[in-house]
Amino acid sequence: MCSPGEAPPGPAPAGDLPPEWETDDERMAFLFSAFKQSREVNSTEWDSKMAFWVGLVLARGRRRGAVRTCLRELQNGFERRGSVPLGLGTVLRELLRRGKLQRESDFMASVDSSWISWGVGVFILKPLKWTLSSVLGDSKIPEEEEVLIYVELLQEKAEEVYRLYQNSALSSHPVVALSELRSLCAGLCPDERTFYLLLLQLQKEKRVTILEQNGEKIVKFARGLHAKVSPMNDVDIGVYQLMQSEQLLSQKVESLSQEAEKCKEDARSACRAGKKQL
Repeated sequence: MCSPGEAPPGPAPAGDLPPEWETDDERMAFLFSAFKQSREVNSTEWDSKMAFWVGLVLARGRRRGAVRTCLRELQNGFERRGSVPLGLGTVLRELLRRGKLQRESDFMASVDSSWISWGVGVFILKPLKWTLSSVLGDSKIPEEEEVLIYVELLQEKAEEVYRLYQNSALSSHPVVALSELRSLCAGLCPDERTFYLLLLQLQKEKRVTILEQNGEKIVKFARGLHAKVSPMNDVDIGVYQLMQSEQLLSQKVESLSQEAEKCKEDARSACRAGKKQL
């Protein structure tokens, strides 16, 4: 599915569309028509139509702030008076060729994503399919619900995750629980799938490494903006475990303190009740 767990986005707001969208039916009929089989038939018309849709597709991604899209979502978003653009598949193929978009499956297969849970709905290509995809390149028009990634937007949002972590209390040590990082990034990442994609981008840039320790996933960050992350070692894990133990102990002390206060209040209430009876 294109956007699991998300409500399908509606049509683009009028302010995000060019003036001719509502005023020039003849021009829009041309833009909504399919591309000719070959650009050589009329390169001027082809290039004009391509430039129009490339600009709109990229602008829509940036306006929504979503790193993922698909052909069906864009068709719905650019519906006009009951019609959808017939050439969007060709436009997406061109954006894939230019490196502005990337198939999510290709991105996943190019990074070590073995730590990701299957439950988040991210599907990794089988080795044979990945090999075929690499050979064929981006010559194929994407399927309607095939998930595509806005490459630049993914990189920018991954940078935001990195800076958010660096400016938080969690950065006192380079190793943090994945669950804590997810909570920190809740405002930036609308869903778990996007969060994982951003982490994979940071992993690709060698700015984080992820390890599963005693059933819990932990993340290690590079210490500087331009530094590369070093492999997680026993010292990192030991310090992380010590910090977790300290946190659990602190929570236990707080719990006992609240319980003691409650006992005191119960005792005071009992004393007051006893005096009233006398």
